Amino acid sequence: MKASKLARLVWQSVNRNRQDFLFSSVGIIIGISTLLFFTSLGTGIKDTVLEEVFTVRQIEIQQKTYEVGAFQSSGLFGAKVLDDDTIAELEQLEGVSSVYPKMKLTFPTGAFGGKQLIGKDVRAEMVADGIPDDLVSAEEATDPLAFKDWDDVSCQDDAGCEPGFVCGDGGLCKGKRCAYKRDQDDPICEGVSYCDKKRSECLMPIPVVASPQMLEIYNGSIHTALSGSAGALSKLPKLSKQALVGFEANVVFGKSFFLGPSAKGDQDVRRIRLVGFSNKAINIGATMPIGYVKRLNAEYNKEEAGQQYHSIVIETSSNDAIASVAQHVEGMGFALSDKFENAQRASLLILLITLVFNLISVIILAVAAVNIMHTFLMIILERRQELGLMRALGATRGEIRVLVLSEATVLGLCGAVFGSIVGWLATVGVDRVFQTQVQDFPFKPETLFSFEPWMFAVCLGAALVFCWLGALLPALRASKIDPAAALTGH
Repeated sequence: MKASKLARLVWQSVNRNRQDFLFSSVGIIIGISTLLFFTSLGTGIKDTVLEEVFTVRQIEIQQKTYEVGAFQSSGLFGAKVLDDDTIAELEQLEGVSSVYPKMKLTFPTGAFGGKQLIGKDVRAEMVADGIPDDLVSAEEATDPLAFKDWDDVSCQDDAGCEPGFVCGDGGLCKGKRCAYKRDQDDPICEGVSYCDKKRSECLMPIPVVASPQMLEIYNGSIHTALSGSAGALSKLPKLSKQALVGFEANVVFGKSFFLGPSAKGDQDVRRIRLVGFSNKAINIGATMPIGYVKRLNAEYNKEEAGQQYHSIVIETSSNDAIASVAQHVEGMGFALSDKFENAQRASLLILLITLVFNLISVIILAVAAVNIMHTFLMIILERRQELGLMRALGATRGEIRVLVLSEATVLGLCGAVFGSIVGWLATVGVDRVFQTQVQDFPFKPETLFSFEPWMFAVCLGAALVFCWLGALLPALRASKIDPAAALTGH
């Protein structure tokens, strides 16, 4: 049978039995819409939780800790340390795309500032760590001051240095001499550089990045709590990334307001500048280029403190490589961080919830397939003489089966299209209610749903498969109709 002739017969059948086909398609439309709704919902929540709160393809490792009563201690019983040799060893593992270290400040540090935001300076403890410069991309560090170790910039001549800096004898850029004046920078110091009081020379602020999670926690919880307090803090507005980038404060290395002075090194006051937000930053605190942290730990703690890392983050080439890499790392004598284990549990929970809801969608489609089978059986019974005449005029059994399955295909295509539209409209409505009726909370996403092209392909495939399953038995019965019996009414 030619395709044009088949298409004409299918159209005539659908048009003649459009009411029956319409009722049969309702189940397919509901099933496809729920399938698209829950699949996109699971993907959207996964993107928010596992990409913003956790990072799926990252494994953070640390030294093994041992519990002694109510305390935890690391580095006991010859536990392996995290150093440059460890990084080289990890980079050789199969499935590892990149490895980078993290090092915390290991001595008392305080900070003061905030006049730009609330009109007066406040003092607080400083929590900070360091990561390699090249981990923070230009999209994350949007300030003109780049995220790099400005105290360790190599040069061959003055042209290789920033304005206000010259190439020193050691092949490093060094700030020009300047005259410090309180609340006023020396004009010799150009751009964002400033005149340091202790050194009487121009210095670049130490660039730091903050975690987006910290901003979310402030806007979602801390801001609400502060609004009921007395004083200037109650007037603090909600903050945005754009408003905070470029914020500067002073850090006192070697002394904190709670712990007092460090046991080693002279106190030093340096300026820091927030240059952006990055998921690679410490959750609570500031993250700076690791070169600063290495030198500061060696100066204020002990020499080996600037050589041993507190954790190492491993990025895998794919999600499939996570399990094998984690197993290798544990076999090497290192511990996986709690953050990685929480990410794995969150991923499994989201997957199970999505599967349960999708199972409901499949059950709806299965019920729709049974309804389609009943509808086609009734239609075939009504068209028994028509099909018998087609067989008498030379139509083969295979052509009859193709005709019935083609009608089911049209039903599946229409069900997939309208079901996808209904599902998408449902997501738009839920998103609008979520954004307008639900109060802000930490990590509140802009949308609950995430759509991928494969979702619509799955919806189309599911609609066709269940329509074909429903029409299979009627198609077989239609092909077995005896022409003589059908035409004589027996």
